[in-house]
Amino acid sequence: MSYEEKHLLHAIELAERGLGQTFPNPIVGAVIVNPEGEVIGEGFHAGGDHAEIVAIKDAQSKGYGVTGASVYCSLEPCNHSGKTPPCSTSLIEAGVAEVYFALSDPNPIAAGGASALREAGVQVEGDLLVNDAVYSNRAWITKVRLGRPRITVKIAQTLDGRVAASDGKSKWITNDSARAHAKQLREQFDAICVGTGTAVADNPTLRGATRNPKRFVIGNRDLPSLALNQEEGFEQLKTHDFTHVLKVFSDKGFNSVLIEGGPTLISAALSSDVVDEIHLYQAGSILGSGKSSVDIPEFTDFSHQLHYEITALSIIEGDIFAIYFKKDDQ
Repeated sequence: MSYEEKHLLHAIELAERGLGQTFPNPIVGAVIVNPEGEVIGEGFHAGGDHAEIVAIKDAQSKGYGVTGASVYCSLEPCNHSGKTPPCSTSLIEAGVAEVYFALSDPNPIAAGGASALREAGVQVEGDLLVNDAVYSNRAWITKVRLGRPRITVKIAQTLDGRVAASDGKSKWITNDSARAHAKQLREQFDAICVGTGTAVADNPTLRGATRNPKRFVIGNRDLPSLALNQEEGFEQLKTHDFTHVLKVFSDKGFNSVLIEGGPTLISAALSSDVVDEIHLYQAGSILGSGKSSVDIPEFTDFSHQLHYEITALSIIEGDIFAIYFKKDDQ
């Protein structure tokens, strides 16, 4: 691994700390290294200052100047004036000597930072860790490319694909550690949703470990008082039309949405062919009869299958956690 790659990987790791906090913007991390090779500042975007500005302020708070320093960014510094000035301008004014970034900005509104930096005499090298940066920022990149948030379905099932017993009882299928993992995972999403059936039957809180995503209940049924009324509350979308649901989420600027509902909502999303990822928790148990995790009308032809490809696999205290990407959406 090269010197530049090491700092860029760290910038990508920093960026991921901002997951669930930056929409409609991307996650970005930045590392500043002085001419002696010492890391003097680092930061990530979490809804306020952009990562480069956070890193500059971090260095300054420690008594370091950044003139002549090298900056490593997970994404090309923006060249767009929005709530904050362009990061390219801020880096030029700070007097940095070099900028390295993992991925060029695919958003035409904000792109052009590399050119602005070069015109100001800053040495720039880009697209040095494209695959790593794309994977990390895949939710926002999906939105830029498709004009909608990246949709992830979460399923917790038994070995035989059951999510509940025949009488509807479903607590608990996976172990304590897997459920704690799922709670942490929620924080990486901008929004989370369940159907009215799950909201009434399970009365979930849909909380994250330290902060909550925006919470939604989908369906026309009138709802009783729910645990979801606590804290930030929730919004109900009174519809069964997933196209309408997706438009609402797109209009809100979400980068990522987690569907954590039951088979009805999950199957509706899958049938709409908009599910980009499946996060599957599988317990080492067999329930026999019960509700299946997916309930889509039987395909009449094998060519109608939905294809997903495993991209990550881990074992959590005996339960399996796997991430699948839609096969044609890498």
